[in-house]
Amino acid sequence: MVHCLKLIWRVSSFGPSLWVQWIHCYLIRKGSFWSIKGSASSGSWVWRKLLKLRDIAKPFLKKEIRSGKQTSFWYDQWSKHGNLKEKIGDRGVIDLGISENATVAEALGRRSRRRRHRLSILNEVEEELNALRSSACQEDDITLWRQADDNFATKFSSKRTWEQIRGNHHTCTWSKGVWFPQSTPKYSFFLWLALRGRLQTLDRMQQWITGLDTTCVLCNDTQESCSHLFFECRYSEQVWKTLVGGMMHEGYSADWNELVEIISKPWLNPTMTFLIRYTL
Repeated sequence: MVHCLKLIWRVSSFGPSLWVQWIHCYLIRKGSFWSIKGSASSGSWVWRKLLKLRDIAKPFLKKEIRSGKQTSFWYDQWSKHGNLKEKIGDRGVIDLGISENATVAEALGRRSRRRRHRLSILNEVEEELNALRSSACQEDDITLWRQADDNFATKFSSKRTWEQIRGNHHTCTWSKGVWFPQSTPKYSFFLWLALRGRLQTLDRMQQWITGLDTTCVLCNDTQESCSHLFFECRYSEQVWKTLVGGMMHEGYSADWNELVEIISKPWLNPTMTFLIRYTL
């Protein structure tokens, strides 16, 4: 998603790439990226994906007016009121006399006499335009991207964007015990599945297989679960003790929760910590 948002940033900031120029020439044309219908069949799969992400991208983009030629009057975030199309609605196009596809530069170039409106927001927009006329220049408009809260900058940051759109989660205490230097990715992934409770053990399989015998096939004593399969079973517990009993000594444990806690923090020295984590 972040990389798609970066493409939206490039389109909105009129980046120098050939792809951006092609987008503006053949897909956006004289309209606005924000006003194109989401069900449009033109363009590639990537283009249609970008259209679906517009609602997420809107709060991140803001425009600083220079010439006003690169900014949509109704759809870009240049006014203190935000998106004027959403704020005022279709009636605003008639009341202000500014076409829906107009740029801010075209709105500034109007020669009609300023009118007083019944809606205060329309009068405030007129005042904004009047203030911009005195400061307008021939430079390109500046596109800003939100870095955090109300802090905007002239560059796109993948890291800061991801931090704002991702969900908030509690810190994972056992991550370093699973993903550690010199670990084998296949083993780490398998342990990660076990810690997430996603291994296809018999106690989980019975949820979608009616009448399944969930008895452990190694000891035939009790139901097979993740903790039982690896540590509580008589057979596998002997394997585990043979592997680590000599290293852990009095700290030996076959309890799943205790083992997770042990690998989550440095245990004895770096070499011993690595051996315990890798053995698990």
